[in-house]
Amino acid sequence: MYPEKFQYFAPSDMASLEELLDKYKDDSKILAGGQSIIPLLKMRFTSIPNIIDISNISGLSFIKHNNNLEIGPMTRTAEVAASNTISVNCPLLFDAAGKVADPQVRNMGTIGGDICEADPRNDMPAVMLALNAEFEITNSSGKRTLNSSEFFKDAYTTALDSNDILTKISIKNTGYHGKYFKYTTLASDFAVFAVAINMKLNSDGTVKDIGIALTNVSSTAVKAEEAETYLIGKKIDDKTSEEAFNKLSNIIELDDDYNGTKEDKEKILKNIFVKGLKEVYGDSK
Repeated sequence: MYPEKFQYFAPSDMASLEELLDKYKDDSKILAGGQSIIPLLKMRFTSIPNIIDISNISGLSFIKHNNNLEIGPMTRTAEVAASNTISVNCPLLFDAAGKVADPQVRNMGTIGGDICEADPRNDMPAVMLALNAEFEITNSSGKRTLNSSEFFKDAYTTALDSNDILTKISIKNTGYHGKYFKYTTLASDFAVFAVAINMKLNSDGTVKDIGIALTNVSSTAVKAEEAETYLIGKKIDDKTSEEAFNKLSNIIELDDDYNGTKEDKEKILKNIFVKGLKEVYGDSK
């Protein structure tokens, strides 16, 4: 099936992009890697009058580390999954990037596209929440910075205005240990659910700082703030990890579906969460 007709633009610089976004702000969509939008257009699940392809704009693909880790939104997921800089400084992001879909999607998809699509099944929103990442947002009026906790609003909905573009991802919590625990029915599937954990310990083995977020347990990725607060200053064992899981009750929304009953999925999620906490804790020692 072919998509409905649309105008296609491929600006070569930020000034041209900002002009197009201002002109078509109410009926346009940015095309990054195209792994989400192109299938929707071809199946006519959506119709977009104006497509703005940002792949020709230089300076939107990069990986840098000084005091913070900085990543451009057009950086391909495969580049993130192969980056030694990210492997050393942000193991959680490195691990998660290698678990996104399949090689074809990772080679074409971008980290910014994954974030801005805000699909509750996407992997990067929860990872960004666990990392307390900050996003630089740009439009023709200037730049502003949003924390990831302010960015994700609902399914497919973010704090981006219609003429905004994500121009940089910043991660201050480097030097932590972390992993992404993803439960799927097939290797290339979206997560049935997943848990992102980022952790740093004190010298006595207690938790100094921790970020926890979950994928596909609500209408958007959710940050487990009560569990994080509870674990600060504690050592992680069976008792504390199970109690931390109990703190999730007000943020997870599991239902019966073709992946299993609510009760079965809760048991699997608890197992992944508890084992994941203990595994990252062990890596952090």
